Amino acid sequence: MFEMNPHQLPDAVMQHWIMLIGSGILGFIIGYMARQATIRQLEGQIEATKSQVEDCRSFSQAQQEDVVLQRISSRANELNFTRIGLATREKADDLKEINGIGPFFEKKLHSLRIYTFRQLANCTTEDAEQIANIIEFFPDRIEREDWIGQAKKLYHQKYGV
Repeated sequence: MFEMNPHQLPDAVMQHWIMLIGSGILGFIIGYMARQATIRQLEGQIEATKSQVEDCRSFSQAQQEDVVLQRISSRANELNFTRIGLATREKADDLKEINGIGPFFEKKLHSLRIYTFRQLANCTTEDAEQIANIIEFFPDRIEREDWIGQAKKLYHQKYGV
């Protein structure tokens, strides 16, 4: 009774081709829209990353130094100032006269409240190691460059003591 084969209809092949082409076009449109959405999302991520890179670049050297100096000054209370001695910025010596101390290391020492040759001259080996640790410096460099000995000489030259 129902022996009708749909493939034997006169326009069945054409209907199959129309459905195949229609589904192909529909699949292409859906894929294209999905790809465009992905592209927009990735472009947004690229813009956000570019903004972050610009923020990093605008973070100037001075700001980076300020961050380091704040981190160091927060640890100044770890030093034994009863042995080293206290000094003020007004009575500061030019610590750059010591071989091995440049402008930035002088700033680091000042952030630790070390301002004078006398304070460095009063340091022990343990103090030097602790200072090197706090100012994020090579542990043996203070001793190797003899900052303490140089500070003693400069203190004696300056104050005749």
